[in-house]
Order: sequence, then C-alpha cells, then structure tokens
Amino acid sequence: LIMSPMSENFRSSYYGTLGVSSVAVVKPPSSLDVLFKAEILDVVKLKSICLQHPLTTFHRPLVWKTILGVSPTANNEATRIYVKEQRKQQLEDLKRCLKFVSREPAGTTPSPEEFSLLYLIEKNRLLVSKRAEHTDLCAIAKPFIKLFPADEDAYWLFSSFAAMWETEMESSDLCLGQGYCWIQYCASVCGCGTNCGSKAVSDGC
Repeated sequence: LIMSPMSENFRSSYYGTLGVSSVAVVKPPSSLDVLFKAEILDVVKLKSICLQHPLTTFHRPLVWKTILGVSPTANNEATRIYVKEQRKQQLEDLKRCLKFVSREPAGTTPSPEEFSLLYLIEKNRLLVSKRAEHTDLCAIAKPFIKLFPADEDAYWLFSSFAAMWETEMESSDLCLGQGYCWIQYCASVCGCGTNCGSKAVSDGC
C-alpha cells in the first residue's frame, strides 16, 4: 500500500496549501519510549530529555503526571490503577467537603474556582486564605483544566504544581502575582520550550 503525501504527513501537506514551503516535524525521541518501558522510571533522565526535545501530544500527559508526582514511577499496571483509583476517591471526598461547606451542588464540569477551593480544603486553609491567594490559584488551575480532560488528572496535577509553587515562594522573594513564572518553568521542564511562558501552557503546547 502506497500512502499519498497528504496521508503520510497531513500537517506538512496542509501547511503547503497555505503557501508555507516546509514545516519541521519533530519526532518524539526514541529514548523517551525506552524510558517509559523501564521497570522504574528515571525522573532525572526524563527531565533531561524534556529539556532537549519538545513533546508530542501522546507523551505530554505521561510526562506531566510523572514529573509532578501524580503517577507512580514504577512501571506496574496494578500499581498505576490502584494509585489512580485512590486519587479519584480522594478527589470525590474533597468535592463532598466543598458541597457541605458551600451548600451548593458541584457543577458538571470543573472550574478554576472549584479547583482553588478544593486545594484550600485539601491543605486545611479554606478559612484562613486571602482573596489574592484564591485569585492566583484560579489562574494556575485554568491551564490544567484545559490540558487534561479527566477531572482527577487535572486536579492532582494542579495541586502538585501549586504546592511546588508555594514552596518556592516561601524560599524566595516571589510574590503571589508571580505564580505564572512557575507555570513557565513547568512548561519548559515538560517539553514546551524554555521561552513558552504561561500563554504557551494555556494554548496546550
């Protein structure tokens, strides 16, 4: 079976119809596939590869969940299923707590405001939090909700990232309004490029 140029590389062919002579197509490094097949995933090597190569849509969720500690590094299906179910149950417990506190039914789709409140409940800070903190948490939650369709993936990635961001703030002179700098860092580590910034994360790069 001989494939046509269009079916062989749809993106390049499509851009050609727009007058763009050539488009560089970056293939995922084979070392990344090998790394994910290891018995124990080497996170240090994973970060190194991501700093040198952009990620494909296929690899991005796996990389983000591994680097941010949402998925276990052990390459064991039973372990991954167990961890996923535990996180899903924990998120449901947090949602029940939020429903009890707010006296309002949760929406059918997650929102940055809901994620921010869930995070503050998780950290036992809902009653002592300031409005500026809630605003910044909403801003951080928004790209995770957009990038990851599964509620539990989006929330726990956001939660892990927000905790990392807060730890960095405590050990530096960063202010709350500089939270997007950490989104830029996370984007660079996860393969979006070192200069992508928060807009790139929001755009799903």
